[in-house]
Amino acid sequence: MQGFYEYVRDIWLSPWSTRLLYAIFAAGAFEVVHLLTSAWIRRRVTPALRRDAGREPSERIRRRRIVEGVPLAVNRTVWYLMAFLMILRIFGLQTGAEIIPVLAAALVVGLVAGKRALRDAVSGYMISFDNLYAPGDQITVGEVSGIVTELSLRNTRLRTQDGREITIPNSQVMRVTRAGEKRRRPEPPEGM
Repeated sequence: MQGFYEYVRDIWLSPWSTRLLYAIFAAGAFEVVHLLTSAWIRRRVTPALRRDAGREPSERIRRRRIVEGVPLAVNRTVWYLMAFLMILRIFGLQTGAEIIPVLAAALVVGLVAGKRALRDAVSGYMISFDNLYAPGDQITVGEVSGIVTELSLRNTRLRTQDGREITIPNSQVMRVTRAGEKRRRPEPPEGM
């Protein structure tokens, strides 16, 4: 019996295993918070996604991936990074003095280097969220008119009347004129 007590004391009641249990608890708590905030985000973007009920399924999926996927990815990154820093702190690393300044410097360098790409991505997200236009729509952006062939987070591609394909960064899309509704897929004949 004495050997069992020493085993429990040395293995299960040691500082290392106690820290491991705290780390597992912290990871579980952060995962629960992540799931709750993800559900909240889904509820908040659902009304925006209902507007495209008449569009083709592939277009609805593309738009859902942007409108819902971007906030969910940011949410996941923030909570997992916070959990990682908390777990490092539980194991004794001084995250405030060692890791956070390095992460902050990397974030600043990334924002400075990718300022234009970030601006394009935010504009592309807002275009998709507001459902301003989608592939197949006839639009005019500034002086350029054409049919939208592709819409991504970074840019919009238009095919003009003369067959040219023009790529416009989303941050330069200031004013859009939409000509009519998107061409829809023909309905299958009845009875099929």
